Amino acid sequence: MGSPGYGPTLDDSIPSRGAWGWPFWPFGRRAQVKESKAAVVPTTRFRNIAIGRESGSGGGAIGRMVGTKLNWKVYDHELLEAIAQRMERPADEVRVFDELAPSVVQDWLLPLREEHYAPQEAYLDHLAKLVEAIGRAGDSIVVGRGAGFLLPRNETLSVRVVAPLKARAARLAERMGVSHRTARRAARELDRRRSQFTRTMYRVVADDPHNYDLVLDSDSLGLEMAADLIAHAVESGRPAPQPLPFPVAPALRHDTPPGAG
Repeated sequence: MGSPGYGPTLDDSIPSRGAWGWPFWPFGRRAQVKESKAAVVPTTRFRNIAIGRESGSGGGAIGRMVGTKLNWKVYDHELLEAIAQRMERPADEVRVFDELAPSVVQDWLLPLREEHYAPQEAYLDHLAKLVEAIGRAGDSIVVGRGAGFLLPRNETLSVRVVAPLKARAARLAERMGVSHRTARRAARELDRRRSQFTRTMYRVVADDPHNYDLVLDSDSLGLEMAADLIAHAVESGRPAPQPLPFPVAPALRHDTPPGAG
C-alpha cells in the first residue's frame, strides 16, 4: 500500500498530490481539458443557395430542379407574391418594382412626392426582411433579387447562371411569344435593370465572377447538369458521418453452437 498522499485518488476529478502535498496536474490532463473545450461540432457548409442569373439563362428552372434534388424550398416568384400580400397590392403592380433600382431622381423627389415612391421603398424593405427570414430558416433556394449579397456569405452557396445572348434570346422568344430580335432587346434591357439594381442596392457588380462560388453556362452544360453540379456542391459541404465512440460488436447468430469460434 502506497504512502498517504501519493498515487491516484478515488475521485478522478480531484488531482493527485505530490510529495509535499501540492496538487500535481499531469500535462495530459490539461491537454485533455483544453482539447474538449476546443472540440467543434461539424456543421453543414451551405445552409442556403442564392442563384443570380442572366435573363433567359434558365436560372429559375435550374433553381427548381435543385430544390427537387435537395428537397429544399425555392423562392422566385413566390417572393414577389409574398411581398404583394404584405403590401396589400396586386402582384402585377408590385412586379413593376421587382429588381428595379431607385434612381437618383426618385431619391431626390421622395421627400416631396412620397405618395408616388413609397411603394418601391416598401418593396425593398419587405424584400430584405423576407430574404433575412429565409436565410435563418435554411434549406432554401432564392433566385435573383440580389439574395447572394443579403444572405450570410459564409453559409450560402452563391451561384450565377449565364448563357450566350443568342441562346438566351431564343429561350425568351419562345417563352414570351415574340421575335428573336425583340427577345434579344428584352434580354439586354432586363440584364441592365438587374445589374443596376445590384449595383445601387449592394454596391457590387453583378457579372463579376469573384462574387460567386460557381458560375455555370446553362447553354453549354444544359439545365439538368447545371442543377446536378449545384446539388453536388451542397452535398459535398455536408459533414461526414461521425464514427461511433465505441466499436459495435457483431450480432451473434442463433445457429452458432456455444463455444464455437
